[in-house]
Amino acid sequence: MDESRQPAKIQETLTDITQGRPSQDLVFDPRTGQLSVTSNPSPDDVVATNTAADGYFG
Repeated sequence: MDESRQPAKIQETLTDITQGRPSQDLVFDPRTGQLSVTSNPSPDDVVATNTAADGYFG
């Protein structure tokens, strides 16, 4: 599992997003059913950064 899919990296990114300082996007990959962190989402990824900022994942 690459770092972008590691639970610790996702949690760190969620914390950054909810504190208003996102540095990367949180995305959901519908092909794998997994969340990951990226600076460059693919066209198939569902960007979930705003959803996370609204508190959906926390």
